[in-house]
Amino acid sequence: MHHRAISAGILLSTGLLACGESAVTTGAPVTIAYITHNKCNRFHDLGREGARQARTELATTSTRPVEVLIIDPECPELTADGKPTDANDACYFSRPQMKVLREVIDEKVDAISIDVFDGVCENDIINEAVDAGIKVVTYGGDAPASKRHTYYGMDNKAAAAFLMDALAIINGKTGKVAFQTMMEEDGDEGYTPTAAGTFVDRTAGFTQALAKYPDMKRAVTLPCLCCDYKDPFCTKQAQVALEDDPEITGFFFSYSKLLGEPNLAANAPLLAERAEARTIHSVAFDTLPEYLEPMRAGYVDVLLGQKLFGWGYDTVLLAYDLATTDRQVSSFTDAGWYVVCPNNLDEFERNTQAMDYRTPLSKCSLLP
Repeated sequence: MHHRAISAGILLSTGLLACGESAVTTGAPVTIAYITHNKCNRFHDLGREGARQARTELATTSTRPVEVLIIDPECPELTADGKPTDANDACYFSRPQMKVLREVIDEKVDAISIDVFDGVCENDIINEAVDAGIKVVTYGGDAPASKRHTYYGMDNKAAAAFLMDALAIINGKTGKVAFQTMMEEDGDEGYTPTAAGTFVDRTAGFTQALAKYPDMKRAVTLPCLCCDYKDPFCTKQAQVALEDDPEITGFFFSYSKLLGEPNLAANAPLLAERAEARTIHSVAFDTLPEYLEPMRAGYVDVLLGQKLFGWGYDTVLLAYDLATTDRQVSSFTDAGWYVVCPNNLDEFERNTQAMDYRTPLSKCSLLP
């Protein structure tokens, strides 16, 4: 199996001096706005640290003064039962980020790096930024129809296919698979898959790869709701799936919030029992620090990690290049991914603790 994993820090700023040299800062300052989803999103802890490190490097190596603004939009206001306060606003969850975008456009920043919450809702304001001469890099979430200069991230469709192939190998290319993805409440006590491109692509990649294995089938598609990590909703869905169909032998977590929810063993005792007995195997996206212990406990066999540190470090340096050298880029900047398995888990944890991902991981021993 081809491991499409690229080392972190792949984007080396062309305007930087050699490490350790001091630059004389002259000329107009460069202002970069690094914008996350919002304050509630756990995925941005590593990205913020990456942006801070990029800011520190630029402060000592750039020939122009550099200011990197790390901005977390407010969390959307919800009712007591977790619903939007304006159910008729299709862009309700994007409003805090759109407000921040408006502010940095008005402040005439030189570049923006942003994890777009909703590419449709924010398409026009991103175009407005580009038309105003601001360089725009998207990461994590994208606005593919906009004029943004490049999207930094992984190919979610290819990544999902890779994960499905991994699950097939681990399970001997047989068995029933439960597929869990991000969904939203539909207002009628049901759930509908999110329209976010990340999860649309992951579903497509999973579906296409699964079709290659005639002795495997999708048993059920399970909802997982964003973003309250204190609520074990996603875990309980896995428990119900195993109660309804004991023949399930694999889980594919397109949205892996289950691994960060509390009391996994208590809320999904069947999953805990089967994982301990190694009669069920799971693969999942993302490598948040709190996901590592569930891997040690056997709840997941393969984690496919986005370059979350690079969301901050690489995109800030890329935004700097775009603003200062008019660097030419393609519409997609492929960050690749990390493949984390039990045999290289300690290595990945050390890299995370050091905030230094330059040392490649050992090859996953579960895969060819």
